[in-house]
Amino acid sequence: MGLKSEKDATRVLIVEDEMIIAQDIARISENCGYQVLDIVSSGEVAVPTAIQLNPDVVLMDIMLGDEMTGLVAAEEIHYALDIPIVFITAFADDKTINKSKMAEPFGYIIKPFDERELKAVIELAIYKHAMQQILKRSEAKYRRIFENIQDVFCEMELDGTIIEISPSIEAMSNHKRSDLLGSNIGDLITDKQQVTDLLNMNKNNNSIRDLEIKINNNDNVIYYSVISQLLSDANDGSNKIIASLHDITEHKLLEKRLMRAERLAGVGQLAAGIAHEIRNPLGNISSSIQYCLKKYELPTQIVQYLEIILRNSQNANKIIKELLDFATPREIELKTENISDIIKRSIDLVEARVKQNKVKIDLSIDMDLPKINLDAKWIEQTFLNLILNANDAMKGGGVLKIKAALNNENINVTFEDNGQGIPSDEIEKIFDPFYTTKDEGTGLGLSFIFQVITAHNGDVDVESRIGEGAKFTIKLPINT
Repeated sequence: MGLKSEKDATRVLIVEDEMIIAQDIARISENCGYQVLDIVSSGEVAVPTAIQLNPDVVLMDIMLGDEMTGLVAAEEIHYALDIPIVFITAFADDKTINKSKMAEPFGYIIKPFDERELKAVIELAIYKHAMQQILKRSEAKYRRIFENIQDVFCEMELDGTIIEISPSIEAMSNHKRSDLLGSNIGDLITDKQQVTDLLNMNKNNNSIRDLEIKINNNDNVIYYSVISQLLSDANDGSNKIIASLHDITEHKLLEKRLMRAERLAGVGQLAAGIAHEIRNPLGNISSSIQYCLKKYELPTQIVQYLEIILRNSQNANKIIKELLDFATPREIELKTENISDIIKRSIDLVEARVKQNKVKIDLSIDMDLPKINLDAKWIEQTFLNLILNANDAMKGGGVLKIKAALNNENINVTFEDNGQGIPSDEIEKIFDPFYTTKDEGTGLGLSFIFQVITAHNGDVDVESRIGEGAKFTIKLPINT
C-alpha cells in the first residue's frame, strides 16, 4: 500500500495483523505528516518488505502470528538494516517488555494511542537512532585510531591490571594483546622498581611524563617512554591509569653506540700514548738481546733465558703494534663492491682451519643483492674475525650459518653459531677494548669490527643464549 506524502517525509512501514487497527495506525501516521510505505500483516512478509523498501522507521506489533512473532521479525530487520523499530502492543507487562529487549527497540507505544503519542514516540525513536549512528561513527573512528596508532595505548587499574591495550603492542613486540588483557603491567616490565615508580607516581602526582621503562620481549628488551594520566571513570567514579608508551629502543641503542664509540676513542688514545712510551725501551731490550746472542759465546742456559726474553718482547711488540693500529683512525676507501664475493673470499681463506675443527659452514646469500660502497679489505677482515671467533666458540665442531639478505635500506650479513654462547651480562662488554674470554689474544678483535662497521655508517647487533650459540648481524647501508 503506497500512500502519497511529501518527498522528505519520514517513511514508515507498519506491521500489524489486525487490518482495522493497521489502517487506523496508517491514518494517524499520515495525519502526523509521515509517509506510510506499506502495511503488512505477518513477520514472514515484514522482513523482506523492510529490506526492499528500507523505511526510516518500522511500527511493529509484538503479538503477530505463531510462525514468526513481531519480536523475531524485529530482530531480523534490525540485524539486516539497523533501522529504528517501535513496538506496538496492548500489553505493557514486565514479561513482554523483557522479551522485546532482545530486538533492541527504539520505543514502545501502548494501544490505543493518539496522534500526539505516536508522533512523540516516532520522533524520539528517529532522534535516538540518529544519535546512535553518530556515536557509532565516532566509536568506529576512534577504534580505527586506537587499532592503528603506532604508540601503545594502555588503560590500567591502580594496581597495574591491564583493562585495555592497543593492538600496536603486537607489532612492536612478541606479546599477544589477548594474553595481556587482564594481566598485570608488572609482568611486562623487567625492572620491578620501574613498576613501583609507574604506579606510585600516578597515584601521587596524577600524571607522569617521560618515564623510561623496559618491557620484556622474550629474548630481548624494548625501551619505552611513558606518558600517563590518572583519570576518573565516568561510570563508577573509580580512578584509572591511562598511559601512552612510545618506543625509544632505537634511540637507546643509538645512545649506547655513541657511548661505546666515545669509550673506544678514549681507550684508543690512552693505548697509543702507553704504546709509544713502552715501544722504545722494549726495542732497546730486544736489540740488546739479539746483539748479545750474536756477539758472545754464552752458556746454554743463559742463551735459553735470553731467547725466552726475546720471544716475549717480540710478542709484546706485536701487541703494541695492534694497539697502535687500533688507535689509528681507519682510512676507509669506498668502492662499489659485490658483498657476496667478499663473503665467499673470506670463507675460502679459513675453510681449512674450520674443517680441521669439524665446523660446517652453511652459506645462504639472497639472489640479486645490490652492489654497495665499502672498503673490501676492511670488510673482509671483519668477516674473517667473525668466522674465526665462531670457530673458536664451537670446540669439537658445530655449524656456522652465514646469511646475506636485503633488509629495507641495509644488507644484513649474519654469522650464527651453535657454540657455547655469550652470557647476557657480558654482551654489553664484548666490544670494549681488551675484553676477552679467550686464553690468548688482546681482546681487540670485536673492537676492531665495531670500528670498521661504524666507519661504514653500519651497525652490529648481537644475540646470544648460553648453550645455544651466538648470532652477530652486520648491517651495511645500501646508500653510503
